[in-house]
Amino acid sequence: MRTIHVLTALLLAAASATGADTDSPKLAGELPEVKELPNPFAFADGSAVRTKEDWARRREELKNLFQDYEYGHLPPKPQKMTVHRAEPVTDKDNGVTIQDLEVKLEQGDKALTMHLRVVLPQDAKDPAPVIVQSRFSFGRPAPAGAPSGKPYSVFTRRGYAVAECDFQEFAPDNKDKARTGGAYQLFGDKIDCGGLMAWAWGVSRTIDALETVDKIDAKKVIVTGHSRYGKAALLAGAFDERIALTVPSHSGCAGAAPYRFIYG
Repeated sequence: MRTIHVLTALLLAAASATGADTDSPKLAGELPEVKELPNPFAFADGSAVRTKEDWARRREELKNLFQDYEYGHLPPKPQKMTVHRAEPVTDKDNGVTIQDLEVKLEQGDKALTMHLRVVLPQDAKDPAPVIVQSRFSFGRPAPAGAPSGKPYSVFTRRGYAVAECDFQEFAPDNKDKARTGGAYQLFGDKIDCGGLMAWAWGVSRTIDALETVDKIDAKKVIVTGHSRYGKAALLAGAFDERIALTVPSHSGCAGAAPYRFIYG
């Protein structure tokens, strides 16, 4: 049930297709015009969502709407994942241990390597809840030299670990090159998603890798991001039930804001 608010926010942002047959979706131009905000707790046929089991079925309807009409379909989990771990680095000044992971994803004869920085509070006695976010690299390499825990200390001093990925590795943030790398490198024309769904897919692959880190509590995953990265965080939270809390920042239209009505 914890994905209910995330899917509701996405529903209010999306163009309504409540009359669509999700087994054979209609073309967008054939859908009826719906001027009011759609009810997330009503099935496509108009019947009400009343039970937990009803919500599970309605959730699938909503996911199909988003995939068919807005974001494209979530790519599958790759066939193989291999995690290579760098030696941990201790930053005593900021009270953290930093470890970089190189994660190789394989699908048939195709491979993709993603990089993940895991920052752990040194004084944690139990596996730590983790905040997943992307760094704003825009294709630039990580800074040279010893890593610092200072950028993460706002979280780590409160007992949270941080896992920082790079959305650029999942789909380049460039309209002319968006489908030349990342998820498209693995799956080619077998997938139809745009960059936002590819980034959400990357969050799920990040969680896969975090499940191999014994100092991380993978049942307490938080995902966040700002602006279009906030859109991706919201989408990841809707599609991956391992995410306990979704915290988008200024995600705007196609994120948490509705298309139909703009207030303020």
